[in-house]
Amino acid sequence: MKQLKKTLCLLVALIMCLATVPAALAEADLSEEVNLVFYVMGDAPQDEAVVEDAINAVLKEKFNTTIDFQFSTWTDWSAKYNAQLTSGGADLIYIANWLNYGLLARAGAFLELDDLLDQYAPELRALAGEDMLNMCRVEGELYAVPALWPEYVPNGIKYREDLRAKYDLPYPDSLENMEAYFAGVKANEPDQGILRCTTSESASSLSVAFDSVNVLAIKYPWVTTNGLPYGLAADYETPSEVYDYWFSDDFVEDMKLMKKWADMGFWSKSALSDNNDSEAYTNGLCIAEVAGMNPNKQISSANTFATEHPDWISAYIAYGEVTGVMFPGHATQNGTAIVRGTKYPERCAMVLNYLMTNEEMNDLVQYGIKGVHYDVVDGIYQNLSENFKYENFNTWNLRVNDYKLPQESDVDLQAMFDKYNEIAQKTKFPNVNIYGGFTEDYTDYEFERTAVSNVMRQYLAPIQAGLVDDVDAAIAEFRDKVKEAGLDACREGFTEQWLDYCAEYHYE
Repeated sequence: MKQLKKTLCLLVALIMCLATVPAALAEADLSEEVNLVFYVMGDAPQDEAVVEDAINAVLKEKFNTTIDFQFSTWTDWSAKYNAQLTSGGADLIYIANWLNYGLLARAGAFLELDDLLDQYAPELRALAGEDMLNMCRVEGELYAVPALWPEYVPNGIKYREDLRAKYDLPYPDSLENMEAYFAGVKANEPDQGILRCTTSESASSLSVAFDSVNVLAIKYPWVTTNGLPYGLAADYETPSEVYDYWFSDDFVEDMKLMKKWADMGFWSKSALSDNNDSEAYTNGLCIAEVAGMNPNKQISSANTFATEHPDWISAYIAYGEVTGVMFPGHATQNGTAIVRGTKYPERCAMVLNYLMTNEEMNDLVQYGIKGVHYDVVDGIYQNLSENFKYENFNTWNLRVNDYKLPQESDVDLQAMFDKYNEIAQKTKFPNVNIYGGFTEDYTDYEFERTAVSNVMRQYLAPIQAGLVDDVDAAIAEFRDKVKEAGLDACREGFTEQWLDYCAEYHYE
């Protein structure tokens, strides 16, 4: 078996070497043999070396270059990732907004890419398109190439469709219908939990203190699920028109709705201190989740129900289906950067270009060796080996829509994506995640920002959880406290940056 793998690796390499080297690289100096370290997240597959050998057989012939994929593992991954940037160990590196791409780019961790793409990766530049590349710019400079597979992760409500049908209740596609659905189940099954809600411990949001308010995203066409930070808001169609939400009549009305729902028993009266069970929906302890949901989580729940609770049905309504505001995950959700300390920026650009514009090579990186690790049946990926599974190099940053093989479980997910894409194409900024590319610099008002966050936890969370006796009085107190904490300084600093960002990218 080992010899068979080696033979197949060489065969794949020889076949792929028949492709012509892009004309733009014909003049490049490839005399020096180079090995590049490509740093990615997660754990290495068992057949890492086998697949790398096949990849490198091609890259050595074409570019006199080889790649060594190195993996963070999921233990202390954040510290390890940062160490790669400071030690100069990596040449190419996975980037993402959840890995602080914007802040790291500003700090000089990555190389500027415009000239490198023009000279050494023109095919990749054309494939990506300027709209996608522009979303990866930080202060006007391009530091990363995004994955080229639009992944929709809209927030929404995941709910028990079997209970809705059983009691002939409305679909929860508006606040009014959600209330009727929740109340209907509660009336028929008084002991059944309704919503799993939790306090927001993240200091990075500065918009939400208790996540039941995510349901309001079905009412407002905001650029983000819960508005801008610091109680500001802007609508997707007019993102540069910032307005005040916390001090509006709408905010008061919405918080009174949250109290009504709390009083109706839609979540626990001890919700602010509960240790919320992340498996509550799977275990039947609640019938819906309204925060942090996305299509992938819906598919996972549907599959779990089919196996463990065949009489249960999970369904999903994205809030954007109602508001008409839909967009894929931001371009910086998965991407690739060239580390500033690399000695070989030109080779990095050449290799990245080839990994993403040559379908055979992209398949090899993502799925392993065809006939050994996987096969394709009726257009669907089929795994053949536990030693290298689907996207086992964790190179989500190298996904390309035209090449990506669907798994069996992707069929339903792709149907959801197709529906969302139709909505997204009709917006003022088709398929553009406006807020996802913005990076706030709060250095000048960090003290005030921390104080505002503390006030939100102490005074806003009970209001958003509906656990106050007098909503009007509680809101008045919160407004006073948050002003005293330095809200105005935060708002002024944020708004100036936000308007500059909108002007730069013509989000007006």
